[in-house]
Amino acid sequence: MPTLSYDKKDLVSLVGKKLSDEELEEIINLIKPQVEEIGKDEIRIEHCADRPDLFGIEGLARTIRSYLGIEKGLKKFLVEGARISVKVEPVKIRPYIACAIIRNFKLTSETIKSLMNIQEVLHETLGRKREKVAIGIHDLDKIEPPIKYTAVSRSEKFIPLGCKVEMSLEEVLEKTEKGRKYGYIIKDSKLWPVYIDSEGIFSFPPIINSDRTRVTEKTRNLFVEVTGIEKKALLQTLNILVTNFAERKCKIEAVKIKYPGKTEVIPELKEEVIQVDPKKVNELIGLNLSVSEMIELLERMGYDATLIKGKLQVIIPCYRVDILHAVDIIEDVAIAYGYNNLIPEFANVATTGKPLALEKLCAKVRQLMIGFGFQEILRPVLTNPRDHFERMNLEASEIIEIENFVSEEYTCLRKWLIPSLLKVLAANKHVEYPQKLFEIGDVVIPDKKEETMSKNLRKLACVISHSKASFSEIKSVVESFLRNLGVDYRIKEFRHPSFIEGRVAKVVVNRKEIGFFGEISPLVLERWELEMPVSAFEINLEEIESLKSPNHPVY
Repeated sequence: MPTLSYDKKDLVSLVGKKLSDEELEEIINLIKPQVEEIGKDEIRIEHCADRPDLFGIEGLARTIRSYLGIEKGLKKFLVEGARISVKVEPVKIRPYIACAIIRNFKLTSETIKSLMNIQEVLHETLGRKREKVAIGIHDLDKIEPPIKYTAVSRSEKFIPLGCKVEMSLEEVLEKTEKGRKYGYIIKDSKLWPVYIDSEGIFSFPPIINSDRTRVTEKTRNLFVEVTGIEKKALLQTLNILVTNFAERKCKIEAVKIKYPGKTEVIPELKEEVIQVDPKKVNELIGLNLSVSEMIELLERMGYDATLIKGKLQVIIPCYRVDILHAVDIIEDVAIAYGYNNLIPEFANVATTGKPLALEKLCAKVRQLMIGFGFQEILRPVLTNPRDHFERMNLEASEIIEIENFVSEEYTCLRKWLIPSLLKVLAANKHVEYPQKLFEIGDVVIPDKKEETMSKNLRKLACVISHSKASFSEIKSVVESFLRNLGVDYRIKEFRHPSFIEGRVAKVVVNRKEIGFFGEISPLVLERWELEMPVSAFEINLEEIESLKSPNHPVY
């Protein structure tokens, strides 16, 4: 969650009411963020990631004014008609743009700090470090229309912001700080996105603006441009930016965005309407509010609301990009009412909780493994096919994959635990041997018979690594483990590509395989760059739990 610093004097001035440090801290904590520190000139606030409209000092001040009743209800923003247009040519790597004109802008120490704060924090949050959304702000009067957004070769040149010499786009990636930091986003593309006017390139998103259009103390009109890969996120980002400017008495002017075959006028700053059941409000919060009280509380949170046919029709401000469901509005009713004013009650439930049998078994297993001298580790249920199959000398098989993964390290759900333990061993070769590790964790098995197309299984896996790790050593651990749980088992021959042939076996209970153990193959060790022998076992704990043996310690 982002932690931002604000000019305290500027914040109080924007609120329009004199507040002591104690009053300011109390109000901010009540509306959702948390004040970390209030100094003489600055205030540091930790924000919730779901309220990007509060990241800017202007949006924060607007919410405080509304909460205090200085400005109640929905705030309307006027958008003047478009006088400037931008022609958009196909740009494969970042196909969407959104633009706006801001007039009557005055650069001060407060506005420049606010501008830098909101731009950077939106880049990091909504923009996903500029990959999803990138923002550029320019001096409009230094741009010479016509304006075009297009893709050009990396040999095209311009003078980047803060530089005095002309560089090719490729040189910008190599020689500037922003280029080195964000160049990876576009590096693999043959053509790179730029904004061009009659004098040449003035923006190279998502990397850097040109020095020609830099904002100075003489700037009075701004050209705000946003580029990215998701249109909705672009429009949300632009709405937050322009409404913040409007809080400082700036005028918002639309821009015509001319895509091939269609023209859009942006920003529209449209409000949305969500229907809320008043009964649901009282049910979820645990209150007995009247409809008029609900409407008053919603107005304190910046909404307009009316009752139509027994339902509250709530108008959502254009900058509230976090509102997805009626529950989000009900949460704001609770915030306006004040969590401190809610009276706690004991749950009216005539039952007592107790651990599931599987969890009781896992607790017993954990005690046993620690008693055997093993150290517990916890690994994510997410993994990747290379670790899960290739390094384990296995053919890739059906697995549950993530559609929009964030990292190449975590692209699918694991089907077994031993690869996770080998990954820990590979990262800890500098640690003293022997190394004895275990994990109790969930795996996810694709299953078309299940309604969810998959099922979760709780498993135990264990590895031993030292110069003399062997089949007989891991076999003794498995047998001691099973005997302590009162399980009647058989050990039978087995073959597994990850283990040495002839030094691997399976555990069978009631003619059903519940696990396997053995010495890890040298080929697998080589792929994990492990120099010491490793023996391992993996057992399905849910199969053991289902036995419910009279001798089982859990029962």
